[in-house]
Amino acid sequence: MLRIALIIALLAAIGSLALTFLHTKPTVETLRTDLASTTADRDDKNTKLTAATADLKKTSGELEARSKELETTKSQLEEASTAAASNKKRADGLDATLAKTKKEKEDAQAELAQWQALGMKPDQITAMRSDLKKTVDEKNALSEEKVIFLKAISRLENDLAIFVTPDKKVKLPTGLKANVVAVGPQQDFVLLDIGENQGALKRGEMMIRRGDKLIGKVSIVEVKPNTCIANILPQWKQGDVAIAEGDKVLY
Repeated sequence: MLRIALIIALLAAIGSLALTFLHTKPTVETLRTDLASTTADRDDKNTKLTAATADLKKTSGELEARSKELETTKSQLEEASTAAASNKKRADGLDATLAKTKKEKEDAQAELAQWQALGMKPDQITAMRSDLKKTVDEKNALSEEKVIFLKAISRLENDLAIFVTPDKKVKLPTGLKANVVAVGPQQDFVLLDIGENQGALKRGEMMIRRGDKLIGKVSIVEVKPNTCIANILPQWKQGDVAIAEGDKVLY
């Protein structure tokens, strides 16, 4: 009985499996079909994606090449612009030089025409210009000699006045200025940086200032071309204020 029961149970299980297989087989077939379709669709999309990636890479390469061409073109344009600006500047300079040369030529021609109107030849004009320069130089030399003579006359007149009118004040050039270069060890005389060339004369008196303050007065006793020695007048000393190098001297 037990064996029969086992056989019956086994047969029932086999039947149940067969029944289940018959019911699930269509579902499995459907799943297989859907899987195949999905796989095919995926493979198609992968193929298209690969093609799109290749196209994108190609387009990117072309874009990069065009970008490089654009940079090269831009650089060439900048170089051409710089060269054009340089050429324009050079051309402007040449135009200015040409205009100046043309004017100088016209002026020279006008001057030559004026001389020709006087009936003079180029060699005569050259000689006249040379004579004119020589005359100007001689005039300048005479002017310098005149200044020297006037200074000498002024000095001699001043020296003579020492004996004729010893109490007469000596007149120095208006606005004459000097600096104290050195001071005597006993504060009794100073060395000034003006001399006969600047108009200094013996017995000429000048005021010494430090800033806006009057600190003394000096009287010139010895004059050289560009320096002079002056005694410090004791009655003009300002207390214990000592005259020092760098103090200003005014007439």
